[in-house]
Amino acid sequence: MKLIHLTPLWVALMLLVAAAVYWPGLSGGFIFDDVSTIVDNERVHATALNAESLARAARSFEPGGTLGSRPIAMASFAVDHVFDGLDPWRYKLIGLLVHLANTLLIFVLIRHVLSLPAVGGQAWALPASGAIALLWAIHPLQASTVLYVVQRMETLSLTFVLLALLAYLRGRSLQQRGRRAWPWLLACLPLVGLGMAAKESAVLFPAYALALELTILGFAAADRRTARVWRIGYGAAVAVATATFLFVVVPHYWSDGYLTRDFGTAERLLTQLRVLPLYLGQILLPLPGSMPFYYDHLAPSRGLLDPASTLFGGLLLLALLTASFTLRRRAPLFALGVLWFFAAHALTSNVVALELVFEHRNYFALLGVLLAVADGVRRIPLQDGPGLKYVAVAAIIAGFGFLAIIRSSTWGNPFLLATDLAARNPQSARASADLAAVYLEMTDGYPNSPFNDFAMREFERGSRLPGASIVSDQGLILTAAQAGRPVKEEWWLRLVDKVKRGTLSPETTGALFGLLQNRYKGVPLNDDHLIDAFIALFERTSLPPYSYAQFGDYVLTKVGDEALADQVFKLAMERSQEHPDYARQMVDVLRREGHLRQARVALKRAHELNMLTDIAEEPIDHSTGPE
Repeated sequence: MKLIHLTPLWVALMLLVAAAVYWPGLSGGFIFDDVSTIVDNERVHATALNAESLARAARSFEPGGTLGSRPIAMASFAVDHVFDGLDPWRYKLIGLLVHLANTLLIFVLIRHVLSLPAVGGQAWALPASGAIALLWAIHPLQASTVLYVVQRMETLSLTFVLLALLAYLRGRSLQQRGRRAWPWLLACLPLVGLGMAAKESAVLFPAYALALELTILGFAAADRRTARVWRIGYGAAVAVATATFLFVVVPHYWSDGYLTRDFGTAERLLTQLRVLPLYLGQILLPLPGSMPFYYDHLAPSRGLLDPASTLFGGLLLLALLTASFTLRRRAPLFALGVLWFFAAHALTSNVVALELVFEHRNYFALLGVLLAVADGVRRIPLQDGPGLKYVAVAAIIAGFGFLAIIRSSTWGNPFLLATDLAARNPQSARASADLAAVYLEMTDGYPNSPFNDFAMREFERGSRLPGASIVSDQGLILTAAQAGRPVKEEWWLRLVDKVKRGTLSPETTGALFGLLQNRYKGVPLNDDHLIDAFIALFERTSLPPYSYAQFGDYVLTKVGDEALADQVFKLAMERSQEHPDYARQMVDVLRREGHLRQARVALKRAHELNMLTDIAEEPIDHSTGPE
C-alpha cells in the first residue's frame, strides 16, 4: 500500500474533526471496569519504567485465565501511571490517539478496498473512503469506546488487526498480479499475535480475511495452483474451525445456567437475536436515548417468542446473511460489510458466558454497516449528478458529529454522565451505583454533608432494583459506616441473601473484597455478617487461591477465629494445585508471620494432595505456649 496516494487534506480533516469531537470528553473520570482494572489494581501502579514494573502490570488482568491476559494493554496503563498517576486525562488522551491512528488505518484500508476492480475502481475511492472513515471515527456510538479507558484493549487490538488486514490485502493484490507476496502475508501472523496480546478479539482476523475472499478477492491469483491452494486452505480451515467449535468449544461452555449470569447458553444465544438488531439500530440512528451504556436492565430471551422481538430479530439477521451470500458477486461491498458486521460479533455473541450487551463490541462492526450503506447510496440513480448525494452525506456527517460532541461532552463531566445514565435508564442498578458513588465523592469526606444522604438514598434505591448485585448494598453499608451512622441489619441481611441466592457476577466478588479491604483500613463493619457473606460465596463458587488466603488472613488477624482460619487456608491450598509456587509462598508467609498452626494445617493438606513434598511439617513446640 503506497502511502504516497493518501491525500493530506483528507487525513488532516479527519484527524482534526475526530480530535475536536472527543476532546471535551477527556476531562471525564474513570468508570465501571476502569476501577477494578486500573484504579484498584496496584500492580498497574508503576512508579518507574523498568522491566519488572511493566512485567508485573502485563500479568495483572484478573480474568486472564479464561479470556487472555492482555499484556500489551495492561502494560500501557502502567506507563500512563508512571507519568500521571491516576489522573484519567492522560489515559483518555492516549485512548484518543489510538483511535486517531485507527481512523487513519481505516481510511487506508477502505481506500484500497474501494480501488479494487471488483468494487468499482478508482473513481469514487477518495471521497467515499474519506466519508466512511470520518463517519466511523466520529460516530456517537464510538464515544463509549474511545472515552472508556479500559477499552484501550479493544482499540489497540484493532490497530494490529487493521495493520494485518492491510498486509493481507497488499499480499493478495501482489499475488493476483503474479508477484512475490509471501513477506506481506507472513507479516499477518506477528501482527495478529500482537493484537491478541492487547485483547483476544484479534483472533477474528481470519474471519475478516475470509469475508474479503468471499466478496472482493474471490480467492483469485495469477497462478491457478495458488488460487486452488487458497480455496482448499480456506475450506479446510473452515471445516476444522467448525468441528472445533461444535465438539470442543460448545461442550466446554454450554450451560443450562451460568453461575455468574442469570441466563444459560441457549438463552444467551437467543438474546443475541435481539442484541444484534439493537446494535444495527444504534448505528443507523444513533439518538442519545438509544445508547444508555449500561444494559444490566435487559432481560434475556427465554424463547423465540419470549419476547416476540427475538423471532423478528432472528428473521432480520437471517435475511441479511442470505442477502450477503446471494449478492456477493453483484454487490460485493454490501456483502463484505454485512459479513464484517457478523464476523466482528462472532466471539461476543456466542456461547461464552459474557455480558449480553456492550457498545464497544461495535468498534469494528460499525465499519461493516457503513460499507453496506455506502454501497447502497452509491447505487441510487440521480439524473442531476452526484451533487445531491454529497450534500446528503455531508449533512449526515455533520449531524452525527453534533450528536457525538453532545455525548462526548457528557462523558467529560462525571456528575453529568452519572445523572444522565441514571435518568435514561432508571432500571439499571449499575447506573444507580455510579450516581451514588459520584454523590459520595462530592462529600469531600465530610460525614455530615448532605451528599451523604443523596448517596445513601440512591444506593438504597439501586439495591432494590430487580437483578441488582450487591454493589449498591455494599455502597450503602460503607457510606453509613464511614460517616459514623447506624448500619441497618436489613442491609446486611439483604447483601448476604443476594450472595446466597443471587447471580454471582464478578461485581459480587469485587464488592465483597472491597468490604474486606475497608475492614483492614479500620472501617467499623459487622464481622459476623461479613464472614457469613464470604462463607456463602465459597460454598457456591471456586475462586483463585489468593482470594481464600486473603480471607483467611482477615479471619486470623482481624477476627481471631483460628479454627475458621484453618479451614480457609486448607481451601486455599486445595485451590493452589495448579499454582505450586503460590502454595509454597503461602506456607512461607504464614511461618514468617508466626502463624505456625495455619502453616502446618495448610502444609498437611498440601501433602495429602501430593504437593510441596520437599517441605517438612514442623513439630508443635508446646514450650512456646498457645499460638
